[in-house]
Amino acid sequence: MCLSPLVRKFLVVLISTCWVMPIYAQIGGNAIFQFVNLNTSPRATALGGYLTALSDNDVNAGIYNPGSINIDMNNNMVLNYTDYYSDIIYGDVGYCFNIRARSFITSLKFIDYGTFLETNEFGQEIGAFRAAEYLFSIGSVEFLSDSLFSIGVNTKFAYSSLYDLSSFGLLLDLGLLYRFPNNNLSATILLKNMGYQITSYYENNREDLPFEIIFGLSSKLTHIPFRWHLTFQHLETPDLGFVNDYVSASVDYDSFGYNVLRHVVFGGEFFLHKNVTFLFGYNNRRRFEMIIEDRKALVGFSCGFSLNINRFNITYSRASNHFSRPISSFGISTNFKKID
Repeated sequence: MCLSPLVRKFLVVLISTCWVMPIYAQIGGNAIFQFVNLNTSPRATALGGYLTALSDNDVNAGIYNPGSINIDMNNNMVLNYTDYYSDIIYGDVGYCFNIRARSFITSLKFIDYGTFLETNEFGQEIGAFRAAEYLFSIGSVEFLSDSLFSIGVNTKFAYSSLYDLSSFGLLLDLGLLYRFPNNNLSATILLKNMGYQITSYYENNREDLPFEIIFGLSSKLTHIPFRWHLTFQHLETPDLGFVNDYVSASVDYDSFGYNVLRHVVFGGEFFLHKNVTFLFGYNNRRRFEMIIEDRKALVGFSCGFSLNINRFNITYSRASNHFSRPISSFGISTNFKKID
C-alpha cells in the first residue's frame, strides 16, 4: 500500500501526538462527557460494546468509526433507544447522505437522567429540575489506495446540562480502516474523543475528555455463515487493573495475562437466514470490574438478534453489565431511497 507524502506526514503527527498524551493508571472518574462512550447501537451492545472494524451498510458503524463510512450507507437512517438504569434513557438518530460523491453521516445522541426534586436544607420541596446531555456529530471519509484504505473524521459537539451547571465541548474521532483485498478481513485503528472543553462547569476548572485508542479486527468467514469481531480497548492505558474488593484474593488478577485480557472484547454474528442474525459478545474488563464474587451470573456477556422485514431492519440486544439487571436496547433502520 503506497501512501501519499501528505498522508504519511499526517500519520507521523498523529502518532507523535498520541505518544505525548498523558497516560493514566486508571480510567474511571478522571474525564467529563462520559456519556459519549455509551454505544447506542443495539448491534454494538450485543457484540460486547464495540463496533469497530465493520464495513457494511450499517450507519451505526459509521457513527462509531468514521473510517468505516462508505457509499452503501447512503440514504440509510437509524433510530436507537436504550432503557438504562434508574429510569435513565439514552439513544440517538443518525442519517447518511451524499454530497458531490462524498458520503456524510450526521447523528444526534442524548441521555436523559430524568426529573429530580429540589429541596432546601430542611428537606422541604422547593421545585424540580431535569438533567440531560447531548452530542451532535457529523463525519466523512477519504478513500486511498483503490478504496482499500480509508481515513475518516467525526466532528462532535457535546453539551451537558446538570441542574444549574452546564458545559460545552468540541471532540474529534479519527478512524483509519484497511480492507484486505483477498479476503473479508478488515482492520482499524480508532482514536476517539480528542478535543477540548470550551466552557467548563466551574470557572477556571477545565477538565479532560474521555480519550481512547482502539484497535479492531473483523472478518466474515468464507464457508461458514459467521462474522467475528475482535477489539482491543483502551490501548492508551496499558494497565486497566485496580483493587476489586469483591473478587477472590486467591487469584492474581494483576498478572500480565489478566491485564492483557482486560483489553479484549470479542463478538460474533451468526447468519441464520438472509433475514435473521444472532449476535453475541463478551467484554472481559466489564466482567472483572462489575462481578460480585458469589453472584457472577452472566456479567460481561451480551446477546441479541437482527431481523430484516421488508425495507426495515430491527435489532434488539440484551447486555448484563451488572448482577442487578440486564439492559435492553432497540434499534430500527431503513433506506429512504428504496421506499416508494
